[in-house]
Amino acid sequence: MLIDDNRIDLFIHNAFIKQMNIAHAVLEYSFAKDAITFLQNSESSNWPELILLDIHMPIMNGFDFLDEYLVLPENSRNKCKIVIVSSSLDTGDRQKAKSNPLVIDLFEKPLNREKLLELLKQQKVI
Repeated sequence: MLIDDNRIDLFIHNAFIKQMNIAHAVLEYSFAKDAITFLQNSESSNWPELILLDIHMPIMNGFDFLDEYLVLPENSRNKCKIVIVSSSLDTGDRQKAKSNPLVIDLFEKPLNREKLLELLKQQKVI
């Protein structure tokens, strides 16, 4: 699942993931609230194994998403890993993301193929 308000980043990251052949499907959301709604209304079997989440978005930012995500069923959350992907990771954002137990890593845009593959293997996503 890609959550990013920048349509160009969504397009690039989707193409990147398809080129790497690491996902059967990629869900894209420009608004974090829409992604939360999908997760709230979906069986855990339909949840993604990985969420790439931007921080700075209108209406609901990445940290607000994480707060809402935390109240979703734990058995569903346990099958899904979250990586923050942002072009502006200032020190405060880095510290806040690293201190959140839901976040397994932080990537700066653009995605790096080797770093993403290493993380997915390490987390047993692929």
